[in-house]
Amino acid sequence: MDPERRKRFLRAAGWILAAIVLARVGASLLEGLRQFRLQPDVSHPRWGTIALSGAVFLIAHATLVLTWRAVLSTWNAHLSFWTAARIWSVSNLGRYIPGKVWQIGAMGAMARQVDVSPVAASASALLGTLVNILAGFAVSLVSGRVLLDRSATGGGSVTALLVGIAAVALFLTPVLLPRVTPVVARLLDRPVQATLPVMAVVYSIVGNIAAWLLYGVAFELFVSGIIGYSIGPYSAYLAVYTISYVVGYIVLFAPAGLGVREGAMLQLLQASGLATYPQATLITIASRVWLTLLEVTPALLFWAFHHVRSRPPSIETSDLTP
Repeated sequence: MDPERRKRFLRAAGWILAAIVLARVGASLLEGLRQFRLQPDVSHPRWGTIALSGAVFLIAHATLVLTWRAVLSTWNAHLSFWTAARIWSVSNLGRYIPGKVWQIGAMGAMARQVDVSPVAASASALLGTLVNILAGFAVSLVSGRVLLDRSATGGGSVTALLVGIAAVALFLTPVLLPRVTPVVARLLDRPVQATLPVMAVVYSIVGNIAAWLLYGVAFELFVSGIIGYSIGPYSAYLAVYTISYVVGYIVLFAPAGLGVREGAMLQLLQASGLATYPQATLITIASRVWLTLLEVTPALLFWAFHHVRSRPPSIETSDLTP
């Protein structure tokens, strides 16, 4: 099978698997909505709190943009904040295509269009993706200790071991990642032709951890806005959001983690005691809609503004008259 046909086959298989997962999770969500409608206590959304959660989500996005700019600076590549935000937001839409490596390729290609060197563009895009997953994994383990303890027999020792491994891996990331990245790049067919600067890894780790912590705050506010109150510690909301997001991301066939993320969030909200089954269903569905709007809307606005601004000026007929 030639490479192009193999890519089409894998893409089609990804859509089929995503449809199967979405159908199974969708059936569970529909049952949850049915139970929610039967409840005597109807949820009263607090729109101000929901709007505040959206603002915190966008601050987290801006944190990742600033992180990417700092990473690029280690290769002596410099972009204005708004140019970096446009590239980051538009390329982020690549997650909605099965495989998700499109996001890495799009970011690198768009960065090269604004005179960022190919090495800096490709390496920074790949680095951001790898560290984002690793930081999310570490944050998930640290914040989700209670969930892990509940889900495993003798889970205390297992959880302590996993948290310890995550902490050591995160601490050693500046040393290990420059050696691991070229291997991952070859596997993803995104070659990186330079050694990663240590400070690029450090900036990426700090920025991504800060962003995950902000996403946890935003998710707690969002849940409080949807069902009218919040219970449980902040760490529980951080764990539910981060674990479900990371699980959805690493399942490559699911575009933007669709179905997989929802299934994980639905279970985790109940396991953590943050919501009942009907409430968890409402939160899960509303979260997907809200997150999609917060990701897609800025990207479309950036794309439209850039398209209009870069359009060559039209020549009036009167201007051609001698």
